[in-house]
Amino acid sequence: MKFFDKGKYSRAKDEFDYIIMTDPGSKLANESQYYKGESLFQMKEYDNAWVAFDRYVRFSNDVSKIEKSRYRICECTINLTNSYQRDQKQTKRALEQLQMFIEDFPQSELVQDAERSIATLRIKLAEKDFEVGRLYLKLEEYGSALIYFRSVLNNYYDTIFADDARIGIIFTHILNENQQGARSYFNSEKNRFVKLEKYREAESLIVDTETGLKLAHYYQLYK
Repeated sequence: MKFFDKGKYSRAKDEFDYIIMTDPGSKLANESQYYKGESLFQMKEYDNAWVAFDRYVRFSNDVSKIEKSRYRICECTINLTNSYQRDQKQTKRALEQLQMFIEDFPQSELVQDAERSIATLRIKLAEKDFEVGRLYLKLEEYGSALIYFRSVLNNYYDTIFADDARIGIIFTHILNENQQGARSYFNSEKNRFVKLEKYREAESLIVDTETGLKLAHYYQLYK
């Protein structure tokens, strides 16, 4: 604990490991498991920290430390997530962990932090689907583009990407030479736009392309 308190986490982790190996099953070993997890977390070894905290939770009856360990597991998963451009399996796993934490500890002081983390992760997933939709749009695979833009609206309708997904759907119809479909969709969704500037952008896109696409409109694909 002296090493731990001084921030010498690598040395502390080694000492906690020694206790765990030489006196397994004891109360001291179980406490060492918790602080081993904390040491690994501070060293940013999130995979190993996850394992340590999970083992602590399985054998401890200290409710306070179990709660802290469960939230550390959530934090480990969050820190292991990729940027939106890469695979998002870990992001979905982090969401599951956070939701389970809220369900198991609804009165915890950490619930608000968990909810903020959930909101942040959902934005990342929304951005992933939105950018995949944009990619398909550039590839002129309009059906696939619509699937991903609609996924944003179906699953992440409360994120900042919802309005952009609506504009993406409108633009997909326009590029696919379906001006009527674009106008029909705009009319059905115009009251759902969150930001006025996004509403005006969608409206202008339809009006400006009624007589055909101009070179400037293709900027929409790359902005």
